[in-house]
Amino acid sequence: MNKNWGFIKQGGKILALFLFCLSQSAQADNSGVYLGAGLASAGISSSCAKDSYLISCNNSSNGSKDNTHLRLIAGYDFSKHFGIEAGWSELGTYRVLNATGLTVGEFNVSAVTLAFKGGNTFSSGFSIFGKIGLASVQTKYTTQPSWTLAGSANQKSSGFVGGVIGQYNINDTVGFRVSMEMIDYMDAEFSNVVGGGALMVVFKL
Repeated sequence: MNKNWGFIKQGGKILALFLFCLSQSAQADNSGVYLGAGLASAGISSSCAKDSYLISCNNSSNGSKDNTHLRLIAGYDFSKHFGIEAGWSELGTYRVLNATGLTVGEFNVSAVTLAFKGGNTFSSGFSIFGKIGLASVQTKYTTQPSWTLAGSANQKSSGFVGGVIGQYNINDTVGFRVSMEMIDYMDAEFSNVVGGGALMVVFKL
């Protein structure tokens, strides 16, 4: 209950920021819609969810089996300081190890995010932003007979996303972005922080 209430409060704060920025957008400079795509790296830090301690506590690998993952974004800049951004990220596939180090399964993570971003766009075309928002995470588990999941094989959970963005616009339409983004969430099996760096191309419409 406390976790759900905290999630609602954070969502309310982000909504308030969104409405404030929307009220300013009519008089803002540098406003507009943009789309982006690129490749991201990913790693994970896991610990067992509370319910799993009653069964057994397996560990996940820190590195993904895949080297790079697709990341897509769509957003709206209200001004050169504020914007809102939605994204979809493939966050990697991770092996699950038991106490003796043997692989007992794996899981794949992907997420849809919605975040408020704030920062500054300079006259040189360079911009730097921070972002914070909400994440909807899907985790797909594959298990061996020696591992009994605490939940279902396909799990959906809510979490939070945060990140830092640096972008250089080579003209009014095309920009290149470097970012670091992390997602914090918990499903029935693990409490995870997952994410990494990304290199993207951004198109302003």
